[in-house]
Amino acid sequence: PRVRLGAYRIVGVQKTVTVKAGQTLASISKTYLGPGMECYVEAVNGVKDVQEGQQIKIPELVLKKKKN
Repeated sequence: PRVRLGAYRIVGVQKTVTVKAGQTLASISKTYLGPGMECYVEAVNGVKDVQEGQQIKIPELVLKKKKN
């Protein structure tokens, strides 16, 4: 739901990563997409929390075109 108003569109999966000890969804998102982008990772994976050893998909994003 939060992604609907976002500036980016999900067009696929960039890569899949395995969660390491101490990592959170926010820290993984920040590493691969930048700060404040965890909503896109949540949307692709359907989870808000992650556990060590879990496989997480990193989305491929493109900037939405502005409507004039």
